[in-house]
Amino acid sequence: MGRIHIYLASLLASWMQPGFAASVDERDMKAALIYNFAVYTSWPNNADKAFNICMFEADQESLNEAMLERKVLNGKSVHVRNIHDIEDVKACQVLFMEDATTKDEKHLLQQLQKYSVLFVHNGQKQTDASMIHIELVDKRYHFSINHQAAKDANLTLSSKLLRLATRVY
Repeated sequence: MGRIHIYLASLLASWMQPGFAASVDERDMKAALIYNFAVYTSWPNNADKAFNICMFEADQESLNEAMLERKVLNGKSVHVRNIHDIEDVKACQVLFMEDATTKDEKHLLQQLQKYSVLFVHNGQKQTDASMIHIELVDKRYHFSINHQAAKDANLTLSSKLLRLATRVY
């Protein structure tokens, strides 16, 4: 378990720009985790010119958007988009949510599978739709992976990412 934290910390350190303070706030850490999850995920053919990381307006304060937008993934500039409806995920490669509501979970799952969107969830309760669930435990981030949900969305998760997860199912 300790090597996971060391690896994630080294990924974060290599990802951040020189001159950042030694302490990392939650918004920065979540942004770094999402970026690295995307690095170790493969999507089916995607002709979009940008790599879109999306979130609903309610989650807008959860991530350091500026850090993400300085990055490039698969040769594409990263853009953070705020979406208003589940239907809007068709323009996303990654969807981040703090708390998923169970009332829309079935429809969300259908949209994620239809458009091959990686769903990263950070909340108290893990949902069936979440492919990667982030959790803060004792001041350390852990993540679990629903590998079947990712496969159902035609996403390929790297074996390196799968090995780092605290739980894969």
